[in-house]
Amino acid sequence: MSGILRGVSELPYILHQFGVDYVVVSPGSRNAPLILSMVNCGSIQILSVCDERSAAYLALGIAQQTQKPVALICTSGTAFVNYGPALTEAFYMGLPLLVISADRPPEWIDQYDGQAIRQYGFFPNILKRSFDLPVSTEKRSDLFFFRRSVSEAVSLSLSETPGPVHLNVPLREPLYNRLAQLEDVPSPIPVTRHHKDLNSENWNSLQEQFESHEKRLIVCGFFHNKNIPLRQLLSRMALSGSAVVIAENLSNLIHPAFIHHPESFVAALDENAAIKFQPNLLITIGNSVVSKRLKKYLRTHPPEKHWHVDEYQHFKDTFNCLSLNIPLQPLRFFERLVDTGAREENYCHFVAETREEIKVIHNSFLNGLPFSDLKVYEVILKAIPTNSRLHLANSTAVRYCQLFPVREDLNYYSNRGTSGIDGCLSTAVGAAIATDDLNILLVGDIAFIYDSNGLWNVDLPENLRIILIDNGGGNIFRLIESGPEVEKILPFIETPHQVDIQKLCQAFGVGYMEAGDLQSISELLPLLFKPECGPAVLHIKTDGNESARIFQKYFKNLRIRYE
Repeated sequence: MSGILRGVSELPYILHQFGVDYVVVSPGSRNAPLILSMVNCGSIQILSVCDERSAAYLALGIAQQTQKPVALICTSGTAFVNYGPALTEAFYMGLPLLVISADRPPEWIDQYDGQAIRQYGFFPNILKRSFDLPVSTEKRSDLFFFRRSVSEAVSLSLSETPGPVHLNVPLREPLYNRLAQLEDVPSPIPVTRHHKDLNSENWNSLQEQFESHEKRLIVCGFFHNKNIPLRQLLSRMALSGSAVVIAENLSNLIHPAFIHHPESFVAALDENAAIKFQPNLLITIGNSVVSKRLKKYLRTHPPEKHWHVDEYQHFKDTFNCLSLNIPLQPLRFFERLVDTGAREENYCHFVAETREEIKVIHNSFLNGLPFSDLKVYEVILKAIPTNSRLHLANSTAVRYCQLFPVREDLNYYSNRGTSGIDGCLSTAVGAAIATDDLNILLVGDIAFIYDSNGLWNVDLPENLRIILIDNGGGNIFRLIESGPEVEKILPFIETPHQVDIQKLCQAFGVGYMEAGDLQSISELLPLLFKPECGPAVLHIKTDGNESARIFQKYFKNLRIRYE
């Protein structure tokens, strides 16, 4: 065969040996040889998604579930630029995406040729690295450069903190010539994996410091999947009283001894109680937390010491009090500390008492609550089938769900790398493709409409369900803390819509149900969750103003009167 495109022909075989099982392609002309090589290989599942923005979020959803690199292939020009939002999310969520962009050859860049832009190095702040591959691989040196770059790119997407990497592939015409079968498949160039550890002197120092602090607080940010060994270690510490553990639902670290609702917990504290809860030592693991109140509280009531434990991510100073980076996997770290540190009776008793009072107030408030967003979320979250994967769209959905009891039989997910609404639906579609479990997306009307192209998929997975809470244009700005001037700009930042959701679903061939009261919701949820239902949307209409009023009243009602 001609050596010009030998590297392109070898590409899928190298990727597959690195564990790439999926490639998401978007139609185009310049990328035809790349798609053809994937088809010829036959070992990688090919998904075709027309909208590149949606395609990239779909790939992110697959990577989120599999923790393996997912390849994206697009044509040249603005097609590649449309990957930007999902690549940003992947960068901050630590998910391995491998972008393979077809490009014009260098002699046609900036020469008024169609779809010819400066692609190489286009996203320097959201890619771990960008590689510009040779146009031709006829020469042995060029072929080895091509192979080495592909191996390095996939390895880099997985190494240390995983993230997106870019392979830019310039291609000359003709683009539709036949690619000959390979007689031999090149071997990838792997990287030996290892984990960091500390010497005995460092360990002894950490243990001494840990024991010297009375009030120890562990805050767990989000993790992509359950980590049962880590949960067991943290639960032993919480039960023994050596530390208090805060773990939101997105941490997927769920245990009755943990504080799972820090937004409610902090809201319940008066100033004396806030000082009483102030830790001496704060230990953080995982990624970001959702609770704005927790972030504000720890910034205004900082601990004496703040340790951040992560093998590779350092200097994450969310609470403006970081004092030490500990370059270890959290599991290895807590294995050494799990049986150290005396119980702090007053601290543990105060936390347990506060949690119980919040539970009583919460249940009392919800009992008999009129139809509203808060009541709707209560009904839905109780009805989710066991072993489901629950995806929480950003804005209101992820905030409401922080207020309700967590369930150990569920897996919780959300795009909390940058917390945008722009790809929540497409991400859930990708997750459903990569798993056999029921994947349920809780989403508001604006996030759903914004990413409705996520439904523009020939083969939507049968295990996808969408519950759309439509409060008439999104009222997040009525829920979060804002100043008096916000009323002047609400007409410009709230987004009431005239989209007919039912017709939109029909256009994409997706099942549709509609509910406007609690009785109809209770009747429709079991139908929605039936396996034979297939991909469908349950559209629940609520009153945005009434829902915002009840949400604000909920937090005012939480304040505990301490003795």
